[in-house]
Amino acid sequence: MIKSLLKKLFSSSKPAVFQKEWSEVLGRMEFVKGLNPSLRKRLEQLVATFVDETNWEGRGGLEVTDEMRVTVAGQACRLILALEDEPFRWVRTVYLFPSTYSVAEMTIDEGGAPEEKRSHRHGEAWFRGPVVLSWNATKQGIANPDDGKNVVYHEFAHKLDMLDGFADGTPSLEGDVAYEAWVRIVGSEYRELVEAKERGKKTLLSKYGATNTAEFFAVATEEFFERPDRLSDRHEELYWCLCRFYNQDPARGRVRMR
Repeated sequence: MIKSLLKKLFSSSKPAVFQKEWSEVLGRMEFVKGLNPSLRKRLEQLVATFVDETNWEGRGGLEVTDEMRVTVAGQACRLILALEDEPFRWVRTVYLFPSTYSVAEMTIDEGGAPEEKRSHRHGEAWFRGPVVLSWNATKQGIANPDDGKNVVYHEFAHKLDMLDGFADGTPSLEGDVAYEAWVRIVGSEYRELVEAKERGKKTLLSKYGATNTAEFFAVATEEFFERPDRLSDRHEELYWCLCRFYNQDPARGRVRMR
């Protein structure tokens, strides 16, 4: 960890180099095929920087390879393709488990006594801390690019949400008008999902998004990049809120660079 931090603080201004052998790995991602040469070059530079400046650690006996690094970085950097300032520069460490992993959680039973349970997870993002991912789940995001599920999109959406100091489902936005629109539209969509979950109604957005507003933003991000046509048709205002934040319109294959 210390080595990684020193590397970030004292690295030269020379940009990281995207290795030729990484092109094949990046090319397995369906969205990459639709990028023009300029955007492909930008993605490659973002990936190179992310791979170079992040501390990568395997867990559960997993040995992290360049294929794993590029697979994670390629998906994560799709989110920031049209954003400024390389917002993932504060993601200092990524932990990779071979598959689903479990962690101990303390809960309170019906009698008020503390009780330890095991929670099985595909990934998590810590506030001012690491991103943790299952490698199997990460690969599934590549293998099924339109099922509305992508653990890398989900966890790195959390990281974008946390940049303003709060994990509340409202990322850093430009101006009061943008905030007011976000609170009104996204707040309404979140409440509708909570109500749909309570009533057992079928929804496009994963009901996990009804957990809280932070999870709603992460779930909506998954749908935005994986099934943009369906999200645009069924949740048009939510879709355009996400378009304005990410500066992308994936339903129409557009990326707006500033």
